[in-house]
Amino acid sequence: MANLQQFRTLHTVHSCGGIHAAAKALHLSPSAVSQQIKVLGAECGFPLLEPEGRGIRFTDRGSVMAQVASQIADLWETSVSRHQDTGTAQPRTKPTVSLGSFPSAMGSCVLPALGGGDDLPFRLHVFETSPHEGRDLVRAGSLDAAVSVQEAAEDEDVRFRTVPLRHEPFVLVGPPNLLSTAIRSGAESLSMLPWVLPRTGSDCDRLVTTHFTRYGVLAHPVGRTDDWALAQEMAFALQAITYVPSSALIRRDGLTRSMDTAGIPAPSRTIVLVTKASAGASSWSVILQQRLKRAYTRTSGFAHSG
Repeated sequence: MANLQQFRTLHTVHSCGGIHAAAKALHLSPSAVSQQIKVLGAECGFPLLEPEGRGIRFTDRGSVMAQVASQIADLWETSVSRHQDTGTAQPRTKPTVSLGSFPSAMGSCVLPALGGGDDLPFRLHVFETSPHEGRDLVRAGSLDAAVSVQEAAEDEDVRFRTVPLRHEPFVLVGPPNLLSTAIRSGAESLSMLPWVLPRTGSDCDRLVTTHFTRYGVLAHPVGRTDDWALAQEMAFALQAITYVPSSALIRRDGLTRSMDTAGIPAPSRTIVLVTKASAGASSWSVILQQRLKRAYTRTSGFAHSG
């Protein structure tokens, strides 16, 4: 018969994204985790996992069972905590989770994900950080979680868990006449056109500067700001072009946008949720991850419409 430990293990594999990551979070061997999932699948009467390349993926019914497992584990913990010691029902104190996020992700993902926050089984405190600062604050223990930007060559640290939320391309924005010139001519014209760039030394400035170096672009800034909406307004007012994350695009008469610039790809970044590895099996971590992913799915098409 299926037991609570098997449900917890299934939930952890689903939230951690794999057998080995779940084994680390549960302090078990990968073979022990696999065996528990196999036994639970036999009880269900259908496979919960299936091979995918060199790894595994959840079957459709396995994903449903993982959600059920999460609910069962949460119900058990809630019931036990209410009846411990006194044997009478006690109000359950919600845990407090501190979440950091950089501004553009705050507007396009974090705040839409909260939906008022009244239905969350935890209290959420939200703080504004820079794109990379949140990750460092989680590692320092100052935050429980952070919406951050993945480092290109970041070494894996088993003490922390990084879950991709969205791969976000940047979009070239500018007046139609300038943008058509950039699209036709490539790197040479990009070096000749006026630019609105991120603030010198900021995370986004490093990303864009690295991209320019890779493709031989010598950009000449006529303005700088880390506010993406303001960057687009400045591009219009100063008759310049700018790179903007796709989630931060605004509708503005007199501006057009393009993903293609004469064979030069736009820069991109991967937005991630960073938590301590020990939080991977926590219900708040799973709920937060699911909500943030759904919010990015809902808002991903808005920036490109109209």
